Amino acid sequence: MKCSCCGEDHIICPGDLSSRPSVLFAPCPHCRPKARSKDLPVDPNEKITGPCQCNRRSLDDVMAEVYQVLVKERALSGTEPLSKLGTPLICPGMFLRRPPVLPRRSLLLISDIIPDSAAKKVYEQVPELLGIVYHSHEFPGPGDVISGHESAIREGRLLSGCDVRADIFLSGRGPVVVIKKQADMHIEFPKGIDPKVISVEEQVRRLHPDVFIDACAGPGTLGITAALFGVPEIIMCDVWFASVWSAIQSIRVNKIKLGISEIRIYEDITTRLPVYSGQPVLICEARGNGIHILLYNGSYEFLGPDLPLGRRLTVFDPFDKAAFRKNDPFLTYWTEKIGGEVFIP
Repeated sequence: MKCSCCGEDHIICPGDLSSRPSVLFAPCPHCRPKARSKDLPVDPNEKITGPCQCNRRSLDDVMAEVYQVLVKERALSGTEPLSKLGTPLICPGMFLRRPPVLPRRSLLLISDIIPDSAAKKVYEQVPELLGIVYHSHEFPGPGDVISGHESAIREGRLLSGCDVRADIFLSGRGPVVVIKKQADMHIEFPKGIDPKVISVEEQVRRLHPDVFIDACAGPGTLGITAALFGVPEIIMCDVWFASVWSAIQSIRVNKIKLGISEIRIYEDITTRLPVYSGQPVLICEARGNGIHILLYNGSYEFLGPDLPLGRRLTVFDPFDKAAFRKNDPFLTYWTEKIGGEVFIP
């Protein structure tokens, strides 16, 4: 699928995946990946191995070439360890049992040491890079937002290339593909069996709800999972513009798998406030055979009057789960106002 940001065809859809998605990054018989110590620098005069005949090469060699370009651009002195570069994220993200070999434009690098000018040079010279993002050591976004309280916003910054990537979470009904604008979203990398996805599966199988409410939707992982397991009415809500933008892309990429025939956008989320904690505003609606998704921008505290009727199941997935679990008055209020059951994955 073409990326909504850069226009390139680098977004993977569920239908593009084989029964073993990991083959995307598995070495061919001719690949000879060699592990490098992340605690040592890279020799600036070393000739880095180029791509195999399958047009892929090891993650360590790609990172080593990035290191060499940064030394040439004087962004590194050449004494720093390879690990200093930052966090590499494969695209699409998935659980792997061994280090990946990378095709073109399949690696996003999260770093806090690469200057703008050097980032552009690295992107031009290392074909495996999808993009480079600056992140400080804090989670991007507003964190947990309470209506009426001003939030501190932490955002990353795209230095070069594109920062839109997919993560693949495995479920009992096949892969759940989730799209993220990674500069503005925290990293939540698939780890094989994902406890949040499993938790949604178990609750949906147990309760058979008519309505699933994902109150802190993020990029839509849990709402899409509930839809995959046959819940006909899905409500997703988030205060953070990047979460809503990402959730729209997640709906689009799973369109065929979910049987969606129509997607309507009511307002451009990029023109709204970065954090909006007021009355939820309908941004996107998707319909199909037995599926109806409503995506809101705003605070879940004000959801209620227009929710679809039926057995309701609400998931809350805040950052600070321990504090949220102790908020008995709100959870009691929600159960009385919305009805149904509530769980925290």
